[in-house]
Amino acid sequence: MTAAADAITVYGAKIISRHAAAMTAEMDGVRKAEDIEYIHRMRVATRRMRSALTIFKRCFPKKEFKNIDRDVRKVTQALGEARDLDVQLAVLREAEGQFNTPRLLPGLKRLELRLTQKRAEAQQHVISAMDQLLADRLLERLESWYAPLLAASEGVYLYSPALYQLAFESVQVRLKELLGHVPFISDPNNVLELHAMRISAKRLRYTLEAFDDLFSGRLKPYISIGRKLQDQLGFIHDLDVWIQFVPAFIEEERGRIAGYFGSDRPLKRLLPGLLAFQNSRRELREAAYADFLVSWSEIESAKTWDEMMRLLNTPMDLESALRLLESARAQEKPEPQTGSPAESS
Repeated sequence: MTAAADAITVYGAKIISRHAAAMTAEMDGVRKAEDIEYIHRMRVATRRMRSALTIFKRCFPKKEFKNIDRDVRKVTQALGEARDLDVQLAVLREAEGQFNTPRLLPGLKRLELRLTQKRAEAQQHVISAMDQLLADRLLERLESWYAPLLAASEGVYLYSPALYQLAFESVQVRLKELLGHVPFISDPNNVLELHAMRISAKRLRYTLEAFDDLFSGRLKPYISIGRKLQDQLGFIHDLDVWIQFVPAFIEEERGRIAGYFGSDRPLKRLLPGLLAFQNSRRELREAAYADFLVSWSEIESAKTWDEMMRLLNTPMDLESALRLLESARAQEKPEPQTGSPAESS
């Protein structure tokens, strides 16, 4: 293995060990589900882990990478169902304060009841995922890979041209993916494209985070921009989900009521609150979309991505300049001396 490859592998081991520790720290809290933040932090840790695994894929045997990536993905998916319901319930409970009238509250309370029931079911999936995580010995397998690398890392020079090249190329791929959605963002009805752009912003952010240490924290402003985009587009996506979900919920509840009472008439007392909540999501969505367009315009006006890529490319430019300088010095021939030492002094 070359010195350059050593640097990439050791740096990857440092990043992956960090995410493995974050996953380990949240496991008990995820099982108990006493605080929704455990699920949130664990899900973020698994997403960062998957991003890091993709970046440093070359450091693993092909079959081993495939198995590890599959096991991490299963955990992320199980946590995603629970986390989405946690967020929905938090939004709904906050909205109940706004719609706290005898006419509007029944619909929201019924929606909260159904989501709470779904969240209880999702927790069983979460516990199963944690059991499977232990059975697969995922974290132990990762530790057996990164521990020897970290133990031997003192003799490895990390700041190699190959590692900087990997950083540049990894970010470039994620930025290209993000910018591929730009032609579609001027239409607010492009729900799927806006959602896909959120995922791209998240991937860009996680990739930048992975290399921030290599650039001594200078990527943090761009990480913050990626986070803001992710949050804005995520908020828009959540609102889109509500706008589509409420009518489907009404029809689902209509079927339950009709099956129990023999008529859907009792649904009428639920409709005012549910429809008012749906309308409020539409209004919020319109405002959130406008805010996003302003933010994106500011990003483009500031040539943010050009500046980011220039920063990422700087170490490679310096390396090329140093190589050219060394080559020029090697080609220089000393001038022949004439006369006596005294004369040449």
